[in-house]
Amino acid sequence: MMRNFGTMSLMRFCAALLFCLAVAMPASAEKILHRGNGAEPKGLDPHQASGDPENQILGDLMVGLYTEDVKGKAILGAAEKVETSPDGLTWTFTIRDHKWSDGVAVTADDFVYSYRRILDPKIASEYASILYPIKNAELVNTGKLPLEQLGVSAPNPKTFVIQLAHPAAYLPEMMTHYSTFALPKHVVEKYGFDWVKPGVMVSNGAYMLAARRPNDHIKLVKNPYFYDAANVKIDEVYFYPTTDEGSALKRYRAGELDTLDRWPLTEYKWLQASIPNEVRKYPGLRVLYTVFNMRKPPLNDRRVRLALAEAIDRVAIQKSVYFNVHGIEARNVLPPGMANVDLSAQVPWAGKTMEERQADARALLKAAGFGPENPLKLTYNFNNRPDTKRNAIAMQNMWKQVGVNVELNAKDFAIHYDLLKTGEFQLGEAGWVFDYNDAQSVLFLFESSTQQLNYPGYKNPAYDDLMHRAENEKDAVARGKLLGQAAGLLINDVAVGPTFFQYIRPLVKSYVLNWEETPRGVNRTRWLDIGDKPGPGATANGTDDGAQASEGGFWSWLGSWFSADAWSKWWNS
Repeated sequence: MMRNFGTMSLMRFCAALLFCLAVAMPASAEKILHRGNGAEPKGLDPHQASGDPENQILGDLMVGLYTEDVKGKAILGAAEKVETSPDGLTWTFTIRDHKWSDGVAVTADDFVYSYRRILDPKIASEYASILYPIKNAELVNTGKLPLEQLGVSAPNPKTFVIQLAHPAAYLPEMMTHYSTFALPKHVVEKYGFDWVKPGVMVSNGAYMLAARRPNDHIKLVKNPYFYDAANVKIDEVYFYPTTDEGSALKRYRAGELDTLDRWPLTEYKWLQASIPNEVRKYPGLRVLYTVFNMRKPPLNDRRVRLALAEAIDRVAIQKSVYFNVHGIEARNVLPPGMANVDLSAQVPWAGKTMEERQADARALLKAAGFGPENPLKLTYNFNNRPDTKRNAIAMQNMWKQVGVNVELNAKDFAIHYDLLKTGEFQLGEAGWVFDYNDAQSVLFLFESSTQQLNYPGYKNPAYDDLMHRAENEKDAVARGKLLGQAAGLLINDVAVGPTFFQYIRPLVKSYVLNWEETPRGVNRTRWLDIGDKPGPGATANGTDDGAQASEGGFWSWLGSWFSADAWSKWWNS
């Protein structure tokens, strides 16, 4: 009897210990997402940012009047309701009840403050011109009117009113862009440009800034004050700079990254054979082009620009450099699928063979005063990535075939685009990810009033007039024709030489749930989830992704087996 009692006591002790451990362990481990995000972001101030890497992070931190749903479409965000006047010029937003991550209420005055700040000439925001549809925005931004004359107001803390200079049916999509986000007035006024530092920055989105280590990672954690926090599944998200695509792929295969912004083109066959369910490739709203600095000779001569643009064999580059998985040849700056616009315009060299184009290029250069006795010498700046390096070398050889000697200059992402914005280049590689599905999203770059983002320095009164008429045209079809004519004039003037409509091509682990193919490649972490990871050896890339999941699965099983009800019945049996 004593022996049996001892055995039973030991069994009950062990069971009690296991039960206590199971209860003490969390029902489910924290969900953490690791995202490869391309280049190191220039900054986290929406009024000083200008790239897609910043967009991915800022869209997790902040929510504007509109935001994106899981499919990338515009839905109301910081606003819970909007009313538009019959003439389309007055938009009245009701700000929803929500708070900044420090618990302070978000108000309409935060939006007034922010819109005035980005248009303040002292801020010199690169994206200020995106707000030019607002009444007096351009005059305020150029210092011709005081900030108070901007067409925004806050009649009360919950009402934000925008007065437009002309109807803008695309406003909802435009308002998903970070340049239109509200900033926390009480924090920015106190800390100035230091308001974006960890420990200081507050946000109104699904996440808040926890840490930033330059050139290493940015850590965001779930914002308890977010208005939809109850439906946000992922607790923490890390963003990593991944400009070296080869190294980034190794990190992805090792399980250090759950998503990667783009996979290396050279690895496509292996990826398709090994992890086809993780490889994504689809057309998006983005265009690549060669920029010609028109501000000074010799590229202020259209003949020279046209010769250089014609000499690029895009089909050969697509095949030999990009393995036919990079995108499609661009003959306009407006990609297929662009809404409400005439897409019939094509580049001047469309329909010609490469032999004809090379002959044209030599003749144009000769007419401009260049030839064997006086060869044209230029420099070409490009973003320092493996794909773009190969592309630059290919174009260098193509230009050499028509008698042009080009020196290649590889620059890091931020430096490269800073040089484009300041006009310190001759030839340059550039790309544009559309901020919304409307031709105006890219064509505004080349208006005379656009400053830093007008890389070629293009100024054509006829182009400006077409854009102005399109802005004030209420009929969608007529507006689309005007925008199509503007695009045709731009490419006929050869301010840029379109090259490719680039595919969006991320890598996404199979356990990352709800990742949709969105038109701009925007996948906000608030909509994502992390499912069960495969066990050891189960993945095609050979990583031990299942170790942590197996451990969590054991405790989950144990906790459910030794539930309070089961424990009570067993103990009393």
